Amino acid sequence: MMIRIEADDFRQTYVVAKNEIRKFVRGKKLAIYVALVAAIFALITILPYALGGGLGDTPGKVVSAYFMFASFLPVLAATLFASSVYVSEFEERTALILFTRPVKKTSVFIGKFIGCLVLEILVIIGFYVAVAMAALAAAGSIPVGIFGSSLGLICLYMFATSGVAAVFSTMMRKSGTAAIMTFLTILMFVTIFTQIIQASTGADTWFMLDTAAEAIVSCVPEYREMMSEFATVAAPDVGKAAAAMIGWGAASTALSWIMFTRKEL
Repeated sequence: MMIRIEADDFRQTYVVAKNEIRKFVRGKKLAIYVALVAAIFALITILPYALGGGLGDTPGKVVSAYFMFASFLPVLAATLFASSVYVSEFEERTALILFTRPVKKTSVFIGKFIGCLVLEILVIIGFYVAVAMAALAAAGSIPVGIFGSSLGLICLYMFATSGVAAVFSTMMRKSGTAAIMTFLTILMFVTIFTQIIQASTGADTWFMLDTAAEAIVSCVPEYREMMSEFATVAAPDVGKAAAAMIGWGAASTALSWIMFTRKEL
């Protein structure tokens, strides 16, 4: 399939992305997601002190407390945003208006995907900044790995989970169904498949999405140092983890693009 890219395509993609961001900002989903992330952060921060303990006196202990839920946040974002980004156009019949205008389906697809991904990543960056400030306040320093490999990997994980969500968004006819399938696939079906591979072959499952996501936390040196008190945590192969996430994201996004461009009203 030949794809002809023209200068106007970039303008169309930008306009679609901007409108998608505006739609989410004005809607309830972004407010719900930010509120959930803030609630998780507040609970992790307040509960240890309320129970007579604390977050810990080392950066590793502080980070481990927050990062227990780090890989869940991209899944939640993909469920709320990316799973509905395409199906809503057909469910609400707004595609009847959108596709009668001189806008290419590819520009619509890329623009909408970029729009929701930008919002997701901005919220995640805000979470990481808050975790860094908590570590600085509680332990006196910020773990060096937070704004390096860990943030980069979680952004790639966001890309991968959003790609999976986009597949269901282009496949399903209802936003609710797409959201449920996205949530179950990433958190349950992928994990089950990984466990089957490990049990049957004993092979290294670095290429599976859930295995790659483990590197988001284990790549932080302070976290590994803290966990060494309980078990040995090896430094992950960040390159392999990144490659796995990029592969999942690229493959699922390409598949969803094919389905979107061929989908009829």
